[in-house]
Amino acid sequence: MNNKKVGFKEVWRALKQIPKTITIIRKVDKKGFTLIVMLSMIAGAFPVITLVLSQELINSIVKKSSPLRYTIILFTIYIIVSFLGSILGEAKDYIESKFQYVLQYKLNYLIMDKCTKLTLKDFETPAMYDKIEKITGEVAYKPYQIMIAIIGIITSVVTMLSSAFLLFAWNPYISMLLLVVPIISMLYYLKIGQQEFEIMWNRAKDERKTWYLTYLLTHDFSFKEISLLDLKDYFLKKYWSISALFIRQNTSILKRKTLFNILYELSIQIVSAIIIGVAIMSAYVGEILVGNVMSYIRSVGLVQTNSQAIMSNIYTVYSSTLYMDMLFQFLNYCVKEDSSEKIVMKEPINKIDIKELSFSYNGKTKVLDKINLTLVQGEKVALVGPNGSGKSTFLKILAGLYNIEEGEILINGRSLIDLDIRSYRSKMSVLFQDFVKYELSLRENIGFGDIQNLNNDEKMVQMLHKLQTKFLQTDNGSYNLDLQLGNWFEDGCQLSQGQWQKIALGRVYFRDASFYILDEPNAALDTVSEREVFEKFFELSKDKIGVFISHRLNAAKMADKIIVMDQGKIVGIGKHDELLRNCMTYQKLYKAESYEREDM
Repeated sequence: MNNKKVGFKEVWRALKQIPKTITIIRKVDKKGFTLIVMLSMIAGAFPVITLVLSQELINSIVKKSSPLRYTIILFTIYIIVSFLGSILGEAKDYIESKFQYVLQYKLNYLIMDKCTKLTLKDFETPAMYDKIEKITGEVAYKPYQIMIAIIGIITSVVTMLSSAFLLFAWNPYISMLLLVVPIISMLYYLKIGQQEFEIMWNRAKDERKTWYLTYLLTHDFSFKEISLLDLKDYFLKKYWSISALFIRQNTSILKRKTLFNILYELSIQIVSAIIIGVAIMSAYVGEILVGNVMSYIRSVGLVQTNSQAIMSNIYTVYSSTLYMDMLFQFLNYCVKEDSSEKIVMKEPINKIDIKELSFSYNGKTKVLDKINLTLVQGEKVALVGPNGSGKSTFLKILAGLYNIEEGEILINGRSLIDLDIRSYRSKMSVLFQDFVKYELSLRENIGFGDIQNLNNDEKMVQMLHKLQTKFLQTDNGSYNLDLQLGNWFEDGCQLSQGQWQKIALGRVYFRDASFYILDEPNAALDTVSEREVFEKFFELSKDKIGVFISHRLNAAKMADKIIVMDQGKIVGIGKHDELLRNCMTYQKLYKAESYEREDM
């Protein structure tokens, strides 16, 4: 683990998140937040108000010269104030709980909205992905925890100062003595907080590792392989070795906090004993009444309790600023946006010209190197090549998921950079290798291909018939479009990988696009299904531009032309027989075991 020393710069940056946190919390519901603050301040004053009333009530009883009517009035006011305090507390709890729901969902909304503005390259950056996982994992409680701590500080400060003022009115020096201990202790408490902050700062990467190990052992996608390879003990041991370090670190901090609390309690008890002793002696010599003694003793207790609450809440806010710093960094992350006016594309895509296109992920190694190609309406193009040759990256750039770094792509003669990306994407339909299995209804799984026709049942059923998805039909041969797919939710219908892929293809074809992209559409299909998929692809993409990646050359042979890629370059273009004669890479693919010919 990298034990980086956290200095004043990091601490100051963390502390600066507190006003930012208050601002973003306030924006969620200004009226609600203002009301909570006001109620907290009033709630902070109530203990001292009831304390003064009880003091006067006891003194009126002790002083027999006080009229009974005065005592009854004081008692009535005391009961009313106590009742109002209870109502105020319940109202405050209700508003805070309501605010928690709004805050959680609002911040979730902001995070999801920000994610939609990121690029694919952002998501493929480990640091960004880890940050998103960390933020979304704690958004349900961290911001609210900070808000409650801030509100707690406000309430405790009002109570403590009110109690101290009561003591100050009796003896200024005593009240100052009582406040000195918490102030000095708070500085040391923050020092412990800095040490804990430093530990949390340095172990962020290891925490991500424990999260990932937990994820591997608690999700179905990895269960089969972990069981078959007998990796359970390895992952558990790896998890525990990291967790054991966390436990040692937490225990070390806990020991310091416990020792500090003991010393603090001892100091405050000594000071309290002195103050109470002075109060008792003052009452004994007749300087103050019994009611005053009781109120001063309770005031000392209130100062003690609330000073501890203030330190605890400040510690909570301080230690939680690491999360808030991460949240604000994410929300303020600058996504490069071209502010120039874009051309909204209304006509279908008829021609695509790729000129000298190059691309790299790290700015050094080129994944694509000087790609030159023309795609025209009605043409079906197959992309083949060894793994890592740049095929999928090329298709992602065509889909507008990566920005063009070098070279040019012309769509109907206009630069892709000048086009409104949403209007461009509305003209295409894409199926990637890692297509999404939406654990939603059949209607949504198909309808997401063209969201405007989500409720067009007739069009949807026609598409399902064309794809021959008999596995989704009811006993009478019809389709229940509201059928829940997957096993995440109740009454879900689990599908095989090949069946999910057919659903994904239905989503692709549901959109009336002019440019179709399929990234290995036959990856999870048997030979019969593969034949059906490509026959359907050529049928539905007639008079459209169609590009597909295939690792089976029998499928590629059906294309109008085959593009052979290797190490980011186009090394061959032509028909099957032509490439077998002239392209060495294609010859190797053809001879390789994974490309054995099958009769289709």
